Amino acid sequence: MPSRKNIFVITFLFAVLLSLSSNIKAQNSVLINFGSNTCSGSYDASFSLIKNPLTSTPILLCNCDLSNQLVDYFNVFVAYNPKNNKVYIADIRNGIETKIWVLDVGLPGDMQCPSSIPVNPTYSYSYISNNFEFDNNGDLWSFSNYNPSTGQCNLDKFDVNTGEVLNTRVLQFPGGNYPNTIESGDLCILPNGRMFATLGYGPSRLFEITNYSTSTNASANFLSYIPKDCYGIAYINGVLEIAGNDFFQGCYYFDYNISSGRLGAEKAFQVGNSPIDNTSVTPAIGCTKQLLNATQINSNTYDLTYEIHLENMGNMIMNHTDLKDDLGIVFGANNVSNVHTSFVSGANANGFTLNPNYNGTTVTSILNPNQDLPNKIFNNPNYFFKVLLQCRVTNLQSGVVYLNSATCKGDVGSNTNFSLVEVTDSSNNGDYTVVDPNKNGISNEPLENIPTPFTMGALPVKFISITAKLITDKSSKLNWKVATPMINAALFSIEFSQNALNWNSLGTLMISDYNKGDYEFIHSAIPVGNLFYRIKQIDIDGSFIYSKIVFLQNALGENNYLIYPNPSSAVLTIAAGTITEKVQVKLYDALGRLIWNQFFRNPVVKINTTQLPDGSYFLNIIDEKNSLMKKIIIKH
Repeated sequence: MPSRKNIFVITFLFAVLLSLSSNIKAQNSVLINFGSNTCSGSYDASFSLIKNPLTSTPILLCNCDLSNQLVDYFNVFVAYNPKNNKVYIADIRNGIETKIWVLDVGLPGDMQCPSSIPVNPTYSYSYISNNFEFDNNGDLWSFSNYNPSTGQCNLDKFDVNTGEVLNTRVLQFPGGNYPNTIESGDLCILPNGRMFATLGYGPSRLFEITNYSTSTNASANFLSYIPKDCYGIAYINGVLEIAGNDFFQGCYYFDYNISSGRLGAEKAFQVGNSPIDNTSVTPAIGCTKQLLNATQINSNTYDLTYEIHLENMGNMIMNHTDLKDDLGIVFGANNVSNVHTSFVSGANANGFTLNPNYNGTTVTSILNPNQDLPNKIFNNPNYFFKVLLQCRVTNLQSGVVYLNSATCKGDVGSNTNFSLVEVTDSSNNGDYTVVDPNKNGISNEPLENIPTPFTMGALPVKFISITAKLITDKSSKLNWKVATPMINAALFSIEFSQNALNWNSLGTLMISDYNKGDYEFIHSAIPVGNLFYRIKQIDIDGSFIYSKIVFLQNALGENNYLIYPNPSSAVLTIAAGTITEKVQVKLYDALGRLIWNQFFRNPVVKINTTQLPDGSYFLNIIDEKNSLMKKIIIKH
């Protein structure tokens, strides 16, 4: 018969597997497509709102006719503005002015076509935008003045009301991957600020635009070629949907996974529409929970203090925000008492109110109902809040790991015409920095919903940070930092897994100095593939706590190559699974100048970087199938 400790662990693993296989979403995007309502050669202009766009059964919420405003769908863009929840249509077809219609589609309520659309535009001015998109602050960005010889253009932030360019920066595309035009394509901006663009044709290229909001210059990192010409891009549930058509009967899209960097296979575009330009409404939510304090009352009773962080991660107001925490299911309903909740000082700018009846057992909703959480705009702190949850738990058993999660949820729209979009997330263990560790905008991916553990004994050691990096293709190094002093701490056990479920100990480090806060461990003879690491800290009495899980990949990349280390200080190594005489390696500096060029002669190529100045470089590997571009950091 398994021990109670094992039962808790087994229950946790089952919950993790269940969450990965369920249809619960922490982000649930609605695709906005500008083009035509049919993929049959018609050029009649319209825009559509499409729910569940990446599933096998997308739902057309509405299709809005624009034939009275636009003679066809060429040279027209669409963008969603998170600041006022409106859809913007921009027409630049005559090349001398931009005409913009501002359309109300009912958000944050029912999503539907405007009751009437004026024939004349809302705004008209001389600035000509080449693609445009709003960021979460309501700032509008566009490309202009492209020089295909230098691979440079302007990236403009302009006032949508007047067409005045507020500021601009030079955008440099990487050497070897200049787009042939910026007039064909689209850009999108994630709610967390990351910017992506698909540009050019024959083939289209996918880029991530960096440094655009913090510097006078911006960079375009090449990510992938697109097998067909694509004109629209939208951020949908953690991936980029990149769409196009052949203007006859072929309407298609490709999905690009931001986390893995993989481009999916061609798929038919949703609900039979023809795509020209895309944007999205992106409801998203995330929450974390951490144990702040544990005070022992007697041999089996503790007073616990948790902090729960909840935030709106999307570009849409979160209706009916809810936060639940069921303490009874973890500790036993009869073992929970003295429950109290309060907001962390300064962390409730939106003025949310707490449910006075919350008791952690029979009443599990921490918030009063029908409260709406704004999305993040400018520096306003009203898109998140933090709650302190205090309770007394008794009848605890030594050695048992009590795993506890909070859940948060909200919605957009209503049930009318199937427009309701719901999102929910289970908390990740830690503070607000671990809501979305990989920064792709989704908070409930694998390893992002780890429950918060508690075991009897002294307050566990607090992990401040843990990192892992490849040293070579045969070894990796872990570094971690803990808060000091570490009272009653005995040792660290370094644990390793290739699937994040089955763990083995690589070794232990004894803790002899309670005031030492920095540690490292070398993992030798590492296997190829996914590498997951965590640190288990064990106290003298046998109680323990885990660090967060960190991830590495020691495998040939999607294009058959392994590149390490990055950053590089002395030697940059490129290893190939298979090679031919036609595989070429080029290294460019940040200005696009070629500084190193060589063909593969052996399975491994080494570049001496000792004489190169610190900074950003771009490695281009060209083979018979495609071209891989990777950003390299040189740091001595």
